[in-house]
Amino acid sequence: MPTSDPKHYLPVLQKSLWFNGLPAAAAQDLLSEATVLHLGAGQQLFLRGDSFDGIYCVLEGGLRVTGIAPNGQENLFSVISPPTWFGEIAFFDGLPRTHDALAVGPTVLLRVSPARLHELVRTDPQWSFRLAVLMAQKTRLLFFALEAIARLDTQARLARVIAMTVTQGGTAIPDLVGRISPLNQGSLAETLGVTRQTVAAGLKVLQDQGIVSLSYRRVTVTDWPRLCEMAKIDAEYPPPSRQRDDTPANEGVTQNMPHRKPGDC
Repeated sequence: MPTSDPKHYLPVLQKSLWFNGLPAAAAQDLLSEATVLHLGAGQQLFLRGDSFDGIYCVLEGGLRVTGIAPNGQENLFSVISPPTWFGEIAFFDGLPRTHDALAVGPTVLLRVSPARLHELVRTDPQWSFRLAVLMAQKTRLLFFALEAIARLDTQARLARVIAMTVTQGGTAIPDLVGRISPLNQGSLAETLGVTRQTVAAGLKVLQDQGIVSLSYRRVTVTDWPRLCEMAKIDAEYPPPSRQRDDTPANEGVTQNMPHRKPGDC
């Protein structure tokens, strides 16, 4: 049953690396300023050029983030899945939205309006830093995507797109196995710039090796370490989940991370 209570979605939110890294009091303040938004399949959230209307988190469903080329062709930039926070860029530069965002199916979002965000920053200046950390996590993912384009073959790029879609919200590693990615052959083909037939062949390889399972419009990761190996992802991605620290003075201090072998991801 639909609910308008943000705390109802706390189990989903706690799978976000960024949200789970907030001090408990800050996380509670953020939820108190948030509202729940429901979108139907194909419904637009915002379009390129729209004014900043807050930050969001995908709680259920997913969003297609696209742009329109000069020739009018739609280009898929990303598919956003739970528990991804997004929309923070315009908070810092005050410029319009960079892409279109449309629901791929029934979708539930958490929204924090500009007025609520500015109130958070006014009462606790640490919020500027916390939002900057969220943006930095996106920049790190962008570097991984650019690297993949430059040096990986199609099979490895396909595996990496699946991995990045699943982890773009900074999901804690133990929660990744069994995570469902709202991707299909069409969106994967658009993202990679290849044919659907090429994607179908690549997905069959992953399925035959027990790395993913396929269903209608969905890809489910069944063997995360082997997906990382196929995607040529090293031990630095995705970042390990940061332990929540409720002491404000410790915010922003780098924690000592346990060493992981390549392929552990």
